[in-house]
Amino acid sequence: MSDTIELNGAARKSRRAVFFAVMALAAFLDLWSKSYAFEKLGPPGRGRHVDVLPGLRWETALNKGVAWGMLSESNARWFIASLSVLALPLIAGCFIRAKSPTWPFTLALSFIAGGTIGNLYDRIATGAVRDFISVHCINFPVFNVADSFICVGAALFALEHFLVGEPPKDAAPVAGPVPEPTASAGE
Repeated sequence: MSDTIELNGAARKSRRAVFFAVMALAAFLDLWSKSYAFEKLGPPGRGRHVDVLPGLRWETALNKGVAWGMLSESNARWFIASLSVLALPLIAGCFIRAKSPTWPFTLALSFIAGGTIGNLYDRIATGAVRDFISVHCINFPVFNVADSFICVGAALFALEHFLVGEPPKDAAPVAGPVPEPTASAGE
């Protein structure tokens, strides 16, 4: 029985390490990609862009609001930043409290947290989120790598929750031996 507890403890530590490493990597990739794009293309409004594929281009933009520019007209910078600051420990806590976090669950929450960190940094440091990925063939708002991580994480989370769901209460443990049936007293 102690092997099962040790294995579960080691597996949980491994998942936690992956969670925090992927979260940090997502934030790093986002911040690096935004810095690179803004360095090469310059600030928004210069008209410079790079066509990557038909319908896809790199062009810089600043978003003071949230998705699709919502709340950009108001002075909601610190309100939005506060929501992000509150969300991060909730995401981490949700992951840490999970008894048996699956790989999709681990990646989903680490993607969401990493993307949140990337956009939070921009919001605090510059007053707006730096965007540079434009899918202009469908008139989609310009976005960034953090937004992509957040959306992919949310999709993974939804798929994990709705398609996989919770295991039955009487399901056998994933790790460790399955107990042998015992004979009843009447046999």
